[in-house]
Parts: sequence; structure tokens; C-alpha cells
Amino acid sequence: MAALRRSLLFVPGGEPRKLERAREAGADTVIFDLEDAVAPPQKAEARRHVAAALRAGGFGVTEAAVRINAPGTAECDADLEAVVESGGRTIMVPKAERVEEITRVVETLQRLERGRAGEPGSKLLLLVESPLGVAQALAIGRCAPGIEALCFGHADFALQLGLPDADPSRGIIYHARCALVLAAKACGLAPIDTVHLAVKDEAGFREDAARGLHLGFEGKLCIHPRQVEIANAVFTPGPAQIEYARRVIAAWEDARASERGVFTLDGKMIDAPLVAVQRRVLERARRAGALPDTSEA
Repeated sequence: MAALRRSLLFVPGGEPRKLERAREAGADTVIFDLEDAVAPPQKAEARRHVAAALRAGGFGVTEAAVRINAPGTAECDADLEAVVESGGRTIMVPKAERVEEITRVVETLQRLERGRAGEPGSKLLLLVESPLGVAQALAIGRCAPGIEALCFGHADFALQLGLPDADPSRGIIYHARCALVLAAKACGLAPIDTVHLAVKDEAGFREDAARGLHLGFEGKLCIHPRQVEIANAVFTPGPAQIEYARRVIAAWEDARASERGVFTLDGKMIDAPLVAVQRRVLERARRAGALPDTSEA
């Protein structure tokens, strides 16, 4: 089963203090960023800092991931080598848009991992940031083993389209978010929503995260620690959702005992597919620690 990734916090790879503090942020995943957050002259130094953080460990239940530089760049292979040698397991691939580029990354990883016989291979999070990436999302999501999530990056997407307004809640960016969810689900992957750039706008972040949840996203990229707790809360089923899911499943069991395939609860018709949805709610709540493992699923 893929990791639970409600909150994925970007941390600049060139800032050792932030790398250290990331362990305490409470994010499901911290992403040490070697790409956009690091100026070209500082890439090698940032790579050393990130490698040291990975070797040091101490992340507890938090997943440590690394956003490498884009496939085809001079830094990409060096990033991959540093991550594998440092024991890193999860890699975010930015600018994901071509099957051949993703398969090359996977082939490089497989070559580097040959010395780790018997150990699991790397997990990939593909960051889709362009019109081509959205158009090819289904293909790249299926192109190689180890891919676990499709993530959306709306800022670069808006830049490539020449949009003066990069509001992800409307227009073609909103459409792209929907398309990415469909592609991810079709591939059996987790869709991860884009960042909210206004770091002090906690209400706006909560609203945007809730919008993403209703679109079908399973988590959200974060750019500041203050966003983490909100993302975790939004993408964890609340008490009312859990109680309703339990009621649906209890009513379903009663219906089955009466040899009925459809029943009514609170004035709404419910059948097997809707029951399955509520089972998923309980499973997600369990994985997030919101309900005991012994609870009904």
C-alpha cells in the first residue's frame, strides 16, 4: 500500500537549519528541494546538505523525499546518485511530461540500486507542471514501476500558457487539476494538489485544500510549515464523516441480512458502490490515526 500523503512540505535543500527543522513539521512527507529552491551555483552544496540529512535519518513516521532537478538537465543524474547513496527512497521528478524521460530516470535508478539487492526500489512522485504533462499524464503515470503519485504544479503551468492570473480555482488551471485527478485515478495513483502561494493566508489555504479534496485529490503540496496541520486536517475524515460511514456500513449489513441490494438512509438511496466509498472513508481515517485499527471497515 502506498504511503499516506496528506501534506507534502517543500524544504529548500540549501538551508541546513530548515532541513533539520523539517523533522518536526508534522508533514506526512517532507520534500528536500534541489530544483527551484536552489540557485545554479549552489546545486552541489545543496546536494551535500540533503545527502547528509538523509543519512542522519530521524524522520520517524515522516517520509523523506527529494525533488531532483528535471530530467535531461546536467544536475539530474548527480541528484539521483546522491539520493540513492544516502539511502533515500522517495524521489519527486519535476517537469514530468514525456514517457522517455521518466523511463530514463527509472533506468538510472535501477542501475544505481543494484547494490541494494533485496531492498525495495525507489518510489516516484511525478510533478506535472505543463500543458504537455497534463495531456500525457495517463501515459507517464503508467510508464514505469515505482510511480505512486501524480502531483500538480500550477505556477509553471500558468507560465507556459502565458496566463496573467495563476488562480488555480478557476479557468483552465482548474480544468487541469480535474484532468490530473482523472489520470491519476485511472493509473491507480494518488493525485496530489498544487501549492497555495499566499503563505500567511491560512483561511485561503484551507478553502483551497477543501476544494481539492472535493475534486478527488488525496493530499496537498505545502510551502510553509503552517500549512501542514491544515492539510492534514482537511485530508483526514472528521468525526461526522466517520460516524456517517459507520451508519452506512451498519445499514448495509442489515440490508444484506434481509437479502436487499439497495437501502435508504436519511432519505437517500444507497447501493454497493456508495457503501464502498464509505469503506474507503474509514480506511483513510484508520491510516491517518483517526480511528483504531479494530474499527469496522
